[in-house]
Amino acid sequence: MDRIIVRTALPEDIADVVAIERRSFTSPWDEETFATTLEDGRSIAILAMDDDVVIGYCIALRLTSMVHVLNLAVHPDRRGKGIGRRLIQEILRETAAHGKLCAVLEVRRSNVQARSLYTSMGFSHVSTWHRYYSDTDEDAAIMVKDLRPQTAHDVTCAIAHNVEVADGTFHLVLEGEVPRGDPGQFVMVQVSQGSEPFLRRPLAILGQKSSEIELLYKIKGYGTRLLSRKRAGELVRVLGPLGKGFGRRAAGQIIYMAGGTGLPPLLALAEHVRQGVFILGAKTKGDLPLLERIQSIPNTRNVITTEDGSFGCKGLATYILRDLLSDMPEGDDIILYACGPEGMLREGARMAAQKGAYCELSLEERMSCGFGACAGCVVSTRKGTKRVCREGPVFAADDINWS
Repeated sequence: MDRIIVRTALPEDIADVVAIERRSFTSPWDEETFATTLEDGRSIAILAMDDDVVIGYCIALRLTSMVHVLNLAVHPDRRGKGIGRRLIQEILRETAAHGKLCAVLEVRRSNVQARSLYTSMGFSHVSTWHRYYSDTDEDAAIMVKDLRPQTAHDVTCAIAHNVEVADGTFHLVLEGEVPRGDPGQFVMVQVSQGSEPFLRRPLAILGQKSSEIELLYKIKGYGTRLLSRKRAGELVRVLGPLGKGFGRRAAGQIIYMAGGTGLPPLLALAEHVRQGVFILGAKTKGDLPLLERIQSIPNTRNVITTEDGSFGCKGLATYILRDLLSDMPEGDDIILYACGPEGMLREGARMAAQKGAYCELSLEERMSCGFGACAGCVVSTRKGTKRVCREGPVFAADDINWS
């Protein structure tokens, strides 16, 4: 990749581009279509070059507030090496610099590899155009990525709801203009008006709508106990959204596995994706919050397990995962998202690796500042020491060095 350069496409490049186009698509663009598109003053057309040879291209169209990605292809002999990703990144970088708010594209529903690429880059499937592709009558998945910079804000919020929904677990709803975060991100909540405790508490985002943000927390110490005593109308400071959320890659089989206090980020993700199997594990029935909400996620089967057998299946969440994976074919068309105790994450990562599945983990570590300044929440990875609050809390499972 070091010797590959990206440059603007010129009219004299059209023949090379068409050659790749014809090897990539059943209904390829012709030379006239490429020529007309390049002449459009709104177009962005770039090439990936290796030793003056065209190996890939991407064409997009600037519209009033967004960019429409029209065409992307890489030479068949050069695929799987990050070239398509680099071309898309260049398009997004250029358009974001010009103040565009979002990027949009359409992709065949059957093109799992392309959908996975776009999803890993932050595109979300927002709608389906039925029978969009005239050559096969296939549906198109419409995917959108927000290009606006997401910065954390420190906001004063009013408590609207702070109710115990399981033993020692509280559902907290705050009213305030906290910027919208992605599933897997978190906020830092001030639990006291004084100096004790001084540090805020990190809480994963459960949900957001209009000017409300939902959180779920369990009493674990002095700070969360203080938070549980707050009533509707009281004010708290909230810093967020922080951290890196889930990648939301496309896959045929999606599994969410939550244990202990790991429910909020996975419930937020499952409610966004609306597909897959949701596993929730707890010690006993009294530790299971928001069951009706979990059971009402569209197109998602749920399996509840308790260690003492007081609700659902008896045993650990990883037992359910083992049985699920045993019934699935091996391969990277399976994604496991997990959050919970380290033992559960370690075992889940091991099972996913054995199956050849992709796995992302949301790690639960003690945090002090929440934005990487203190380096108090580090984890060992194959790429060196990383801060859970900054480079995480979501990591690819195969990046983690388990102690």
